[in-house]
Amino acid sequence: MIFDKSLNSTLKLTSIALCVLLTACGGSDSSSKETTPEPTPTPAAPTQADISGPHSTGSTSEPVFVYYDLDSQAVVELATAEAAAADTVWDIAFKRTGIYLNQNSENAITAYAMGNNSDFFDTDGAPIASSFIAANAETELAAYLAIKTGDIPTDETLFVGDITSNIIEGFYDYDSTTHVVSAADTKYFITNSDAAYTKFRATSIATVGQGIGEITLQTAYQGSSDVAFATEQALVIDAALTCSGDVIAVYVDFDSNQEVTEADAWDISLPCAEDKTSASFEINLADDAQALQDFDNSYEAIDPAAAEFLGFQSSSYSINAFKSFAHNWYQYALNGGHLLWSQFDIYLIKTPTTTHKLQITSYYDEEATSGNYSFRADEVTELAGEAANE
Repeated sequence: MIFDKSLNSTLKLTSIALCVLLTACGGSDSSSKETTPEPTPTPAAPTQADISGPHSTGSTSEPVFVYYDLDSQAVVELATAEAAAADTVWDIAFKRTGIYLNQNSENAITAYAMGNNSDFFDTDGAPIASSFIAANAETELAAYLAIKTGDIPTDETLFVGDITSNIIEGFYDYDSTTHVVSAADTKYFITNSDAAYTKFRATSIATVGQGIGEITLQTAYQGSSDVAFATEQALVIDAALTCSGDVIAVYVDFDSNQEVTEADAWDISLPCAEDKTSASFEINLADDAQALQDFDNSYEAIDPAAAEFLGFQSSSYSINAFKSFAHNWYQYALNGGHLLWSQFDIYLIKTPTTTHKLQITSYYDEEATSGNYSFRADEVTELAGEAANE
């Protein structure tokens, strides 16, 4: 028999191709198992809104600061104003109705008011008493928890910090064209010192060189037994004469309405210029005195019971960021008494590293003693918060 070699070759190739095909199919079968992907875990909402406090800021007669670190959610114990100014740990401080932000250059704090309860005020900006009285920590909880990073303004200029200034500022006008200084006789100041109040303004200034040679103040006194300011009386201060002596300042006592010495009880002082020919354009308060600016001449009397709510400040004071917002954090005497109600606004507090949210829930302790702050404060996160008891 004659065997066809070409046919044999063809059969071999066909067999090889079939084996390759079967092997490929077998390989396909072995790798056809499907794997189920792991589900992406749902991020858990952060637990927030625990209330811190009450933190006592002392009494009206003996107020004290409470310094608070938002990162650790703890009070920072500082004994003096100098220690507080140098400290970089605390972020926010409370003292009676005042709220303060750290101004240290290494921990400069700024704040922004969310204005979430703007409907607590009518179209004229007057507070709606029923809205304030009805609000409490529970009714305002949801709004607080809802704040997340997407609510932080991208415009950094909307965040403001505290600024240090002098409360007796603006008692004179300066014409930059003529270089003439004149008394700003429509700008009144009210001092609170020695259980008495004095309303005063500068009505005349005579200069010597670049300082005050003579200044006339119009003063109206309200003693501890008075119910209103008395009629104005003039007080002429010869600063040039006084400063020519062995003194560093001109001292004034409003109780007697006259110049006194540094050793006497005094209320305001005018530092002498370096050349001793006049006084500087500066008025300072005694350490135990406070003052407010009454540039609208709106006060005919001061009610001692309401004095702590009127904005009296020490000589060098901070212009609080919290005072610059459209509405104060509280409203006073909405029901005719001397109680204070929180607006429950939510404030964003920006530190150099993060942003926190803050909501003041109360100004009283369980015995209704004023000056006792309670508040919520948490770091703002990408997710809305969840209360611990939910």
